Amino acid sequence: MFFSCKKSIFGFIIFHIMKVTDTELTAEDISYIKKAVKERQPIDFFCYTLTPDQKIRFQKILAVFLEECNQMYLYNYLTYCLFELLDNGSKANAKRIFFQEHNLDINNEEDYKNGMKTFKETLVENTLYYQEKLRAGELRVHLLLTANDVISVTVSNNTKITDSEYARILEKIEKTKVYNSMAEAISDIDQTEGSGLGIITVLVMLKKLGLDAKHLKFDTSDNETVATIEIPKDSIEEI
Repeated sequence: MFFSCKKSIFGFIIFHIMKVTDTELTAEDISYIKKAVKERQPIDFFCYTLTPDQKIRFQKILAVFLEECNQMYLYNYLTYCLFELLDNGSKANAKRIFFQEHNLDINNEEDYKNGMKTFKETLVENTLYYQEKLRAGELRVHLLLTANDVISVTVSNNTKITDSEYARILEKIEKTKVYNSMAEAISDIDQTEGSGLGIITVLVMLKKLGLDAKHLKFDTSDNETVATIEIPKDSIEEI
């Protein structure tokens, strides 16, 4: 774990950047999180892949953050959302390595379809290999937590989304507006991206909170893809 200061993609300064490693939070970790919430400062955590140990640590980070915000009733909902977005970000970075190593153009639709036929299986069978490649290439997934009038959970990965990937995201967002349950979503999934449940799960969780798709936002630049969940404190009641 380490701390430093950097300029975020949103234009404000992030004072706490923590690499997620061990499952336990230290007293120093907890103190920094609580102080950041009180001072309305953003907190940034990063990892390369979402391992079981890292999931446990992210859960604890989220719990301390939400408890300090007096918003613990969001914990179960945001845990689902967080894991889906972090996993999506890590896989998106690994996908770039896979396509490059197989001499496939990720921006070419035919290459993309061919690559996705074996990407998921290859990633599962070579987990340690891709963990090392992601670390060596500094391909990170960041979790940014902020608490002002809005509880904001932002997950970013440092690779650019393709036009076709972005189109599929928008398609899923539109489709999820008519789903009333995960069962309906599962029966109508684009298998190109594997299970396809990541974004759909996030949107279904938000719907359970009484929030629509506008509370999940996506943005991209030449070297970054960003997903943000925004929950206004005053717009929802404890469930």
